Amino acid sequence: MPYSFLTRLPDPDQKIGWWGASSTSASADAGPGFSSVSVTSDQKVMVKRTNSQRVIAKGVAGHKWNIDIAYNPMTEAEFRPVSAFLEAKRGALTPFFVALPQYNTPTNAAWVTDLGNHTFTAASTHSAGATSIHIVGSNSYTVNSSSNATDIPRPGEVFTIADSSDTNHTKVYMITHVETRETYATTGSRPSSDAHLRLGINPPLVRDVSTNGTLTFINPLFKVIMPSAVRKYSLNTDNLYSFSLKLEEYL
Repeated sequence: MPYSFLTRLPDPDQKIGWWGASSTSASADAGPGFSSVSVTSDQKVMVKRTNSQRVIAKGVAGHKWNIDIAYNPMTEAEFRPVSAFLEAKRGALTPFFVALPQYNTPTNAAWVTDLGNHTFTAASTHSAGATSIHIVGSNSYTVNSSSNATDIPRPGEVFTIADSSDTNHTKVYMITHVETRETYATTGSRPSSDAHLRLGINPPLVRDVSTNGTLTFINPLFKVIMPSAVRKYSLNTDNLYSFSLKLEEYL
C-alpha cells in the first residue's frame, strides 16, 4: 500500500511505523518525551550609540526560532526510531516538523472549545511586514464583549498559517496582544465586530497572507532543520543512550 514518509519528529503523540510512515498501529513506535526544551527567538539587530548616547537600532536580518531538545536516558527501543528518522534527514538537507509540548494546547479552556467549533481565518489580505493580523471566526463565532473576555487566545501562545495561496508559508508566530471590539489599543486597529479579533504578532509576517489563510492554534508545528549533519550519542554501562538535538527554524 502506498504511503507518505513521516515528516514530524516522533514523540509520545506521534508514532512511526517500521516502514517510515505515521501510524497508530501497535507495531509502530512512539517517540520518547523531552527532558527539556530551550527556545531562542533569534532576531539580529544592529545597535549603535551616537556621541550624545542616543540609540540607533535597526533589524539587519530575518527572524528564526532556535530549538534545543534534550532527552532523558533512553533504551535502545526508544532511541532507534528517533535516530533513524533524523539520519534520513541528512542534516540541513531535509526539513521536518517538531511539536513542542509547551505550545501544543492553548492555556484558555474556553478558547480551546471555540477552536473545536470554529475555524479562524484572515479577515482580509495582509502584506508581509505586518505586525498584527485581523482574523474572523466561522459558524457565528462571537467573542464575549467585555474586558474579561474568556473565549480568546492569550499572549505568549503561538500559531501557524495554512494558506492555499502560499503553501510555503510555514513560519511560527507568537501572539503579543489580543484586541477585541470592546478592548483595543487604538481606533484604527479596532475589530469591526464580535466575530473578529486582531492579534499582535512577532515576528512580523514574513509573507503575504490571503483571506484563505487559516490559523492553527492547537498543535502548531515548527518546521526545522538540523544545522549540522554531525550527530553523536553516548551509551553508558546501563545500556542507556544519551542524546540531545539542536534545531533551527526552516523558512
